[in-house]
Amino acid sequence: MKHLIEQVRQRIMEQLVTSLIYEDVVRYEQTPLDDDGCDTYDIEGEAATYRVQLQQSESFERLRLISPVWRIAGEEEAVTLDYVQLLREVRFTFDKDEQKLEDFIVELLQTELKDTQAQRYRAQQSSMPLTTFDDYEAYAIEGHMYHPSYKSRLGFTLDDNARYGPDFRPSFQLQWIAIAPDYVETTVSTSVDTVALLQRQLGAETLAAFEKTLQQHGHSLETMVLIPVHPWQFEHIIQVEFAEAWMHGEMLWLGTSDEMYVPQQSIRTLTPTDRNKYYLKTPISITNTSTKRVLAPHTIENAAQITDWLKRIQSKDTYLQQDLKTVFLGEVLGHAYHNPTLSEVKQQRIYGALGVIWRENIHHYLASHESAIPFNALYSVDADNRPLIDAWLSKYGAEEWMAQFLSVAVTPMIHMLYYHGIAFESHAQNMMLIHEEGWPTRIALKDFHDGVRFNPILLSESAQNPQLRDTPEAHRKVNQNSFIETEDVDLVRDFLHDAFFFINIAEIIDFVAHQYEIKASEQWEMVRTVIEQYQHQFPDLENYRHFDLFVPTIQVEKLTTRRLREDVALRLHEVRNPLRRSEA
Repeated sequence: MKHLIEQVRQRIMEQLVTSLIYEDVVRYEQTPLDDDGCDTYDIEGEAATYRVQLQQSESFERLRLISPVWRIAGEEEAVTLDYVQLLREVRFTFDKDEQKLEDFIVELLQTELKDTQAQRYRAQQSSMPLTTFDDYEAYAIEGHMYHPSYKSRLGFTLDDNARYGPDFRPSFQLQWIAIAPDYVETTVSTSVDTVALLQRQLGAETLAAFEKTLQQHGHSLETMVLIPVHPWQFEHIIQVEFAEAWMHGEMLWLGTSDEMYVPQQSIRTLTPTDRNKYYLKTPISITNTSTKRVLAPHTIENAAQITDWLKRIQSKDTYLQQDLKTVFLGEVLGHAYHNPTLSEVKQQRIYGALGVIWRENIHHYLASHESAIPFNALYSVDADNRPLIDAWLSKYGAEEWMAQFLSVAVTPMIHMLYYHGIAFESHAQNMMLIHEEGWPTRIALKDFHDGVRFNPILLSESAQNPQLRDTPEAHRKVNQNSFIETEDVDLVRDFLHDAFFFINIAEIIDFVAHQYEIKASEQWEMVRTVIEQYQHQFPDLENYRHFDLFVPTIQVEKLTTRRLREDVALRLHEVRNPLRRSEA
């Protein structure tokens, strides 16, 4: 147990220290150590200096800790894992907000508790065979590899975490409620029959039981909207914050449904144990990493519209449809609670707390000879510290596999950007690799309701005039980085750069560089080759001029800074772009 605690503290300390320096949060002196990008950093503190050695990666200058963290106070030097003491002692480059600091410390402490709990559970389990997408989704529990509070889950107790955290692969039933349609905003894809959807998800017997309950209260399936609710949300939020609506008959409890669900790594997206059913994305009023895990109503209302928009684009694009065979997991139905008669205070209290998005299942798209794996599992290791993808790289050759993988992963993303003018927030949890016996063939994408960005003027002809809800001003005030449309073309380009290249692909490249000794610079050259080959294939696209992926620097989000300062402005910083060839 002590070893597991130290292991978790070491990870938190590493991700904290590297992000504090990378984002220029702390004051430090830097001394070159050798020619391999390794430097010594002395971080200034009130009562002590903290000394670390870091190696700079080819991937956006990201930093890796290669030494212990030393705390130096006078003549005393000692290795430390006390990240709380470090945060309170070090000098920031801006005025410390003590409230934000202490809130962030709580997130880190909760991360330690919950990750230690998860690692202890993992150590007690026998090895599980990994054969299906759902197996890999359940196994890859590392969480965010950059964010220090990668598993904070504020709002969950340890008991809640064990019952609903994906690390423990629990299965549970959902609660269902019915709401008067006057209090629900609904979005539905043109491809969907909502009654048939409910029958498929619930089964005839459960749906009949729910309908009987509705009839007993003078309603029917036609006069009420059915919404599934996560059991934690039902117990802690719905029964408390929605009691008035319940008592006035605006809301009815129908009971639990029979089908079982397993949480994905995002916690709020739920996988049905029956592969024929849809994924359900349900709000949970907890905070994990830098985000409250509710569902903003305007994003729910955009879900089906964005899905139909993307499917329409694909239907008119033979290259995307027939050559790349990219899968867009459609968000085909969404419901969001909306009651404009409530006071502003009450609306803020329940904002995003009740709603649902129905998403297509990856298994609906896989041929019999295909399998899939989430991108975040590509840099996971087994109990023996062996990469999960090791058998594939051994079979096909590490360089050959990476070249194929990068071509399969990158080409659809740049095609959507260059050809159609659309950038995706494709971090690892939002991408799935489809393969044949480990050989990459195509990708699947998900989470579009708040994960696309574009400049309307630069959209392709087939992408023109998406019918979307604007981001409410109140939402922008609490999340400056939440918007879909922008006139700033750099914010579109860097949306792709930040999520896809910086957070997602860079993690895989650095993992492969460390495990298989293929230099990161060589892998980024592979990425450049993919982009250049695409540009050769489509030489006349106007958007090359607007979305230059080879610029010397790009802007990426300061994820740790956001936890330490008020979220009243975009927190971005310039980093060197690994896609830019050196002048030498």
